Amino acid sequence: MKKSNCHENDPLEVYARRGFLRDLLFNNITSAKDIWNLQKKLNITTQPNAVMAVTVDNYYSETCNKSEIQKQNLRLKVLQSLEKCAEDFNALAVNMDENLYAVLFRVENVIVSEAEWAIELGRFIKDNVEEETGISVSIGIGRRYKDILDLHLSYKDAITACHHKFFLGKSQIIHIENVIPFSEELSLFSIEVESQLSVKVMSCDEEGAFSIVDELFSNAVQERSVNPLIMKTRLIEIITTLIKIAFEAGADQEKLAALSGRSVEEILRSDTISELRSQMREVLRGIIEEVSLGRKRMNLQVFEKAVSYIHENFRRPITLEEVAEHVYISSYYFSRHFKNFTGMNFIDYLTKVRIEEAKKLLLTTDLNISQISRQVGYHDPSYFGRVFKKVVGMPPSKFKVNKKVHIDRIFSEG
Repeated sequence: MKKSNCHENDPLEVYARRGFLRDLLFNNITSAKDIWNLQKKLNITTQPNAVMAVTVDNYYSETCNKSEIQKQNLRLKVLQSLEKCAEDFNALAVNMDENLYAVLFRVENVIVSEAEWAIELGRFIKDNVEEETGISVSIGIGRRYKDILDLHLSYKDAITACHHKFFLGKSQIIHIENVIPFSEELSLFSIEVESQLSVKVMSCDEEGAFSIVDELFSNAVQERSVNPLIMKTRLIEIITTLIKIAFEAGADQEKLAALSGRSVEEILRSDTISELRSQMREVLRGIIEEVSLGRKRMNLQVFEKAVSYIHENFRRPITLEEVAEHVYISSYYFSRHFKNFTGMNFIDYLTKVRIEEAKKLLLTTDLNISQISRQVGYHDPSYFGRVFKKVVGMPPSKFKVNKKVHIDRIFSEG
């Protein structure tokens, strides 16, 4: 093939040429005469009629820990490799965005179909770029258009085709004629799915949430029809709902805000459905962790208040239901979680508090057993005696004698 003479060393001419190509693909030039004049001034002899869109696979995840200079070097390597490959086919290459390049080429009359020929060209370019740079790329290919003023349509085709790597995976060559148009249908990501995830988040069921997400993405892969951008937008809506639920459940507001911002950015930048699935699992893990921590903080405050109430009121006949009502939680929840906080159930803890106070009164006062029994919340001295003996190992009267003898001996020996 004839070599293109569009590859110049003059930086200004290179800059001007790239600007012209971008304007052409963005449809900023609407006159064929203007295009012809600019081509002549820029020494461009190629007459492209189709466009490829090239993207670096997993660009954002691969560069998230790199400096800006490292990112620039990576992008420059890809661009230079594309320009070198394009030159062999009398084509033109230009960088369009941070992770988007375009190759403008001409499809001639060929024996095989236009799509097959273009795919072979795309494969050659992809293989050469990956071999030269070690960087995986995917290529979307647009249709051929006779009028150069319609080249921007081929560019849109190419970008759309490239988006299908979301389902197909990295290192792909995708022609627009070989893909099924994306659907705006979101039945897989229904309100019911959102509700199911909400239940799993509220119950801190990480495995259950993961199971829902895995099934959801498995079905999406099988259908391969949902527009990735629409899918991502819906997932962000679901995450926003889950974040709100987590906040209402007591999770830290600042941490949730940081998690929300980070997850939205990572979801929008997810390159493939497998990467998006990983991001969803990660954000669910983070939300559930914050809900769990929030509940622990709330439980700590609730049960600290409950314990204080017990210490303040143990001298009268208080009940579990009364304490639970005081701290505004159900008696069922209080009964279930009080032991996690104190290491014993409500009755055992109340008994421990009462017996400790009884032991102190036995040693420091001259009150009789009946009086002490009433002082610590037992109106039946006999019952108090049985409880005391069960906890301490001896009746209250024996405890008082033994301890006082022991204390008197210590002081006398001293």
